Amino acid sequence: MATINELTQDQFTQLLDEYFAPPEKRSKMTEEEVKDLAERLNEKINVPIINETGEEKILIKIIIKIDRFLYNNLPNEFYDLVRSLDNGIDDDEAKRLVKRLSKLANKHIDIPYIPEQVEYIAIRFVIGIIINAARKQWDMARSKAELTNANIPNSENASDIELESIIQ
Repeated sequence: MATINELTQDQFTQLLDEYFAPPEKRSKMTEEEVKDLAERLNEKINVPIINETGEEKILIKIIIKIDRFLYNNLPNEFYDLVRSLDNGIDDDEAKRLVKRLSKLANKHIDIPYIPEQVEYIAIRFVIGIIINAARKQWDMARSKAELTNANIPNSENASDIELESIIQ
């Protein structure tokens, strides 16, 4: 891996392009990952008054909103760890990040058309999936399988221990 001084002009330009990406490109999750997460999240929460098809469309928009939040608050080099089995963060770092990002996301993401408890579950579920996938020897498939049945805290005042439990 090249050091910062060894980056080619193209590599440096790519770094800047990612950092200054327009809003519609500020995403790391694939379309398939978003759809799959929407289906899994739909099993955990209920959006009032909306049929199942409409509910999944709403959940896709929520997941995209959270993905953009993570893009804006994590270096892309970290976010890219979800695609690597060999590289990744350890359990303690994962617990620290899931606590910090969950609290920060709750302050910056408001989804007024769903109840607050549902909002907390959605935010923490998606963040938990991403952080677990960024761990060593983990990937998105394992993270989704492990977290699908996990108990996600639904309170604004969830304790650090409750938030850490998202890390399986």
